Amino acid sequence: MKNNASLPLLVFAAAALVAPMASAQTHASILFTRTNHRAVDSSSDTILYRVKPSGDNVVQLTPMTFHVDYGAGRWSPGGGSIVYERAEQSPGTDWQLFVVNRQGGSPLQITTGSGKHTQAAWGPNGTIAYITNDSGTNCLGAVHADGTGQRIVFCPSREPYHRGYNIMSTPQWTPSGKSVLVEVGDYGPGLDPQWFSRIFRVNLTTGAVKKLTEQIWGDPDGGGGGDEQYVTITPDGTHAVYADEYGDRVPMRQIDLSTGAQTTLPAGTMPRYSKDGRKIAFLRDGHVLVMRADGANVRPAMADPGPNAQYRFADWSSDGKHILVDKIANDRFLQIVYLPTGSARTVTTGTAEAGAWFQP
Repeated sequence: MKNNASLPLLVFAAAALVAPMASAQTHASILFTRTNHRAVDSSSDTILYRVKPSGDNVVQLTPMTFHVDYGAGRWSPGGGSIVYERAEQSPGTDWQLFVVNRQGGSPLQITTGSGKHTQAAWGPNGTIAYITNDSGTNCLGAVHADGTGQRIVFCPSREPYHRGYNIMSTPQWTPSGKSVLVEVGDYGPGLDPQWFSRIFRVNLTTGAVKKLTEQIWGDPDGGGGGDEQYVTITPDGTHAVYADEYGDRVPMRQIDLSTGAQTTLPAGTMPRYSKDGRKIAFLRDGHVLVMRADGANVRPAMADPGPNAQYRFADWSSDGKHILVDKIANDRFLQIVYLPTGSARTVTTGTAEAGAWFQP
């Protein structure tokens, strides 16, 4: 008979890993990555870290493992733990999700099975939603932060005559904590196909699915195909902005998800709502701009951007007065921009992504 004497200790360790920590320990922190290159064989790896906004106290959260990339870190609601991806660089390998304490230490693998488990989003009830891709099929999955209860919740139906694949956005939790919003996009038939996008609300407990909108880009009469779209949704789930994935000179379009009403916004790409939904940051010509959510008061985020640098937006602060950006120049720098003055301050070298900035 198998000896289970150590099982209570393992359960206790997993519970401790995901348990909320004292507020004194969950200070404001930023997740970021650095990529290392080994000259002898041109191999590389990417390591996940956290740092205070001041640039102090850099903590390495994942090991250095060449041919493996760690990243896409997202905070737990209380800031005590982080969920991240472990992605092997070899073709055909599985990608899994792990949870680690904010202090580092031994990680806990929370997904298993074949395919790529990515784009994790930590909900307020201890459940982590994610996207899983196995053999070209994208589905919405969910798992508890202790690794139990892994399941597939929603696989969007294949539209007749559409291309044989789709993309799915990172799940966004609704304020109730019961459901997530997810966008599904794919190309239609033909040599110059239209781009089809649908946004669904999925209840992770009941599995109930509701389509909130369907948008189509391109001329149905053969006048030109549609480009893939980047989609961002307000924190309250009431509106969405679509932007051309590959062109920042195309006007963006805002959709009211309850009425279907559309509003044309200024040209740009990669838009992102502030945490209160009142502002939007976006990219144009390699620089970050900000505006009100209705498209008014467009202005550069930085007063004095680097002349030979490209910028990428990463995250908003809770108060909407600061943004986190990646500056790409002779190296990659993580910067905080104070919007009232446009001043930028370098935090550290590296890059950050959406959900990187935790503020208690």
